[in-house]
Amino acid sequence: MFLGFFAWYAGLARGGVAQVGQLQLTQPVLTLLWSAVLLGETVTPASLGAALVVLVCVVVLQGERRRPRRRGGPRSARP
Repeated sequence: MFLGFFAWYAGLARGGVAQVGQLQLTQPVLTLLWSAVLLGETVTPASLGAALVVLVCVVVLQGERRRPRRRGGPRSARP
């Protein structure tokens, strides 16, 4: 785990905290996947549904960050 922190912080430095930090939200999904593959855990429909909700939230948040923001508002526009 100690060595994993070096890789994590190196990735944060290269990709930016706001962008790479969102990937941490996929941790429950990856934990579910690896527990099924490595430990033979049973994956229930409820856990798959929760994993899907987490992934959808991550995708939506990433899309919001990539969308350009408009500066000003209706008051700042002059004819």
